[in-house]
Amino acid sequence: MPMAEYRGQLGLSKHELDNFTVAPSYYLHRKQQEWKPSRSMEMGTLIHALVLEGRKEFAVGPQVDRRTKDGKAEWQAFCEDNIGMTIINDDEAAVIKGCYESALPLLGKVKADFTADVEMSLFWQRKGIHCKGRPDLIGEINGELAIIDLKTTNDIRNFDSSFYRFRYDVQAAWYQRGAKIAMNLEEMPAFWFLVVDTEAPHLVQFMRCSTELLEQANDRIEEDLTYFKKCQSEDVWPGLPEMKLILPRSW
Repeated sequence: MPMAEYRGQLGLSKHELDNFTVAPSYYLHRKQQEWKPSRSMEMGTLIHALVLEGRKEFAVGPQVDRRTKDGKAEWQAFCEDNIGMTIINDDEAAVIKGCYESALPLLGKVKADFTADVEMSLFWQRKGIHCKGRPDLIGEINGELAIIDLKTTNDIRNFDSSFYRFRYDVQAAWYQRGAKIAMNLEEMPAFWFLVVDTEAPHLVQFMRCSTELLEQANDRIEEDLTYFKKCQSEDVWPGLPEMKLILPRSW
């Protein structure tokens, strides 16, 4: 299913759930906005396309001075010749190439049909709420059915910080449960993050959540969905509490 069609389908995504946990009113506001990816998101999409599907969706623009008449003309001609492609510079092309070459050896350990098992659109219900997800890849690792999610980071040493900031533990639990229901599986699939550093030498590593972390994530999802269902049924979407106490970090 094309991404644009997937976005239009009924269902709460993990990203939308993240918005809801900020504040119900924030979720409602973001849902009504047109989605515009940042440059880092665009780069991540280009890396995903090349690594997972072998699709080159970018073109390296010429180094011209677009303030001059000739430079403008050359740039315009280049863009017209590459309609539908994301225009990047030499440095960005080097990042994509480095991530691609680093990720391939580990991706080779995944047994999958890369023409069918990439970005499969899944739909299910949880607590009576329509949910959806779009895993990067579903395949096998060491004979075990697994969901593989490709993550890019600008410093793999600090990935743990990004992991908790973006609630990747919730993503793993969300996709695991969703895949089990949507694909009618007897057992929960494993979930692996394939993390690749966008900075040279482009270190890469498989990472997964502990059982305890996944259990905690599932508990949070249940709490979030209970509150979401209440907001949905009453059509009341509150903002932030008036006051907040900041506590010491526990890790």
